[in-house]
This record gives sequence, C-alpha cells and structure tokens, in this order.
Amino acid sequence: MAGNAVIKHLAEDGIPPVETVFFRSAVSLVILAPFALRAPGILKTDFLGTHVVRGLIQAASMIAFFYGIVHITLVESNALEFTSPILATLIAMIFFGEPVRARRLIAMGVGFLGAMIALRPGFQELNQGHGLIALASLLWALVLLYIRKLSVTESALKQSVFMGLVLTPVAGVLAAFVWVTPNFEQFLFLCMVGATATGGQWLFAQSFRLAEMSAVLPLDFTKLIWSSLIGYFVFEYLPDAITLIGATVIFVAGAYITLREAQLVRQGRAL
Repeated sequence: MAGNAVIKHLAEDGIPPVETVFFRSAVSLVILAPFALRAPGILKTDFLGTHVVRGLIQAASMIAFFYGIVHITLVESNALEFTSPILATLIAMIFFGEPVRARRLIAMGVGFLGAMIALRPGFQELNQGHGLIALASLLWALVLLYIRKLSVTESALKQSVFMGLVLTPVAGVLAAFVWVTPNFEQFLFLCMVGATATGGQWLFAQSFRLAEMSAVLPLDFTKLIWSSLIGYFVFEYLPDAITLIGATVIFVAGAYITLREAQLVRQGRAL
C-alpha cells in the first residue's frame, strides 16, 4: 500500500507513471541480482516464450494500474484489484475449459455484485481511472494463470528475474518518449517503489511457505484499512461506507475462490 501511495504522489508531482514502472522493475532487478547470481542455472528454462508472454502481459497490467491509480482513490483501486482471482477463474473456465463447480460460480457472482456496490455505476461518475484499473485487474488475472502454469517447474526467483528482464526494457522504451528527469527526492521515491514492491512480494511468498493460506489470506484484507488511512492522511480523502462494503464483498468472494483452489490442490483434484 505504501508503494501505491508513492506512485500516486509521484504522478501528481509530474513523474509519468510509465517511468515509475521502469524504475520499479529496474530497482527490483538490482535487488534480486545478488540472489540470482548465487542460483545456478537461473536463466536456463524450457519455457522462455511463456516467460516473455507473461512479462509482456504483466507490463501492460502494471502500466494500466499505475496510470489508473492517478485518477481514483486507493480504496477504489484495492476494490478492483480484489477481482483478479475471480476473473482468473472465469478466464480458466471459458478459455481453458477448467471445471468450475456451483460454489465457485456463486462466489464469482458475489464478487461481481461487490464490484457493483463499490463502484455504483449509474449512481456515481466513473472515469478513465476505473477503466484502467479494471483492465489492469483483468490482465493480472491472466498473469495469475501464467504464474500458476510456470510454478510447476519454475521457482519464484526465476519467474521474478525473467519478469524483470522483460518488463524493464519494455517500460524503458515507452518511458523514453515521456521522460522527466527526477530530482533527488523523486529518485528516492522511485527507488522506494521498487524496493517496497520487491520486499512485499517476497514477504507474501514467504508467508505462504510458513503458514496456511487460510491464515494468511485474510490479512490481505488489511489493504482496505491501510488504503483508507493513507488516503485520509496523505490525500485527504475519506472513503464512504458503501465503497468499503463493496470492497469487502469482493475480497470475501476472491478469498473463497483462492482458498478453494488451494484445498483442491492439496486433495490432488483437478481445479
């Protein structure tokens, strides 16, 4: 959440979001480099094409998210982010023929209802920010499917390194067209985005190694609390109760789907 607040601040301070994407990825590569150098065969893979496609989709998702967050509140962006597990299940069902049972279909419907509650289309004005975050969530749902596929043979470190190797040059080329040379303070903030994103991903992965997903995932809900507090103290925005209720409904539906998939994996059944 701290990283998202910094992204929003940097955009308001004149740094193009795509430039922030570039720094976020480049700094992440620098942080990962010492670990990658100690991992033999880190760049050896039989799935180079899959890594590249995953990196390109994630680049598009990240750019859409970074631009979208400029135009809406942190709470609204979190609410739409929570739809990614729901969208991933929907994509897997429609395009990959994965069987989805009644309980997960109901959870998907509940998640969609939560999105309608949070966004209230027709009752409040929606802007390009909502559309960009929705697009980012859809693309991230695709990324989740690629991560799931790659995780069968590829370590989290290898996936992160390949993602950085794809994302950094792509974002760098795009950023060159709108480049704004950051001052020292902005440079520190840009480095902070990369550091917090890398650290957050590592901690999230470690949490699933050390504890059951059912114990960890509910803590992701605290994003709403932190985004509300940061939004209030930094951007002077107080989210309304309906938005928080909608975000809660989306999170519960997405959490159920994620936990259910983990349970099926443990049971050795097809998802």
